[in-house]
Amino acid sequence: MSVTIASLPTHGVRQLLVYCNGKREGDWPCHHQGTLPIEQFSADETLPDIQRRCRCTACGWRRADLRPDYSWQQAALYGGGWMMPPG
Repeated sequence: MSVTIASLPTHGVRQLLVYCNGKREGDWPCHHQGTLPIEQFSADETLPDIQRRCRCTACGWRRADLRPDYSWQQAALYGGGWMMPPG
């Protein structure tokens, strides 16, 4: 069962993270990344459906990794600042 856009807000997700898995000139990895607000998709769309339609604006490849963005939850959990490691 794939994750749908409708299920994401219940988990606090407001946007998707997109990472390019493509190659640039000379076989160098692209590493371009961006975000997509979930409001622009219909509720019944799944993450794999959206991932297949993604195209990198830097290199043009269609090989992307798409994930829910939970970063705002981490910021709220840790007060929005950097945590110092123990010791």
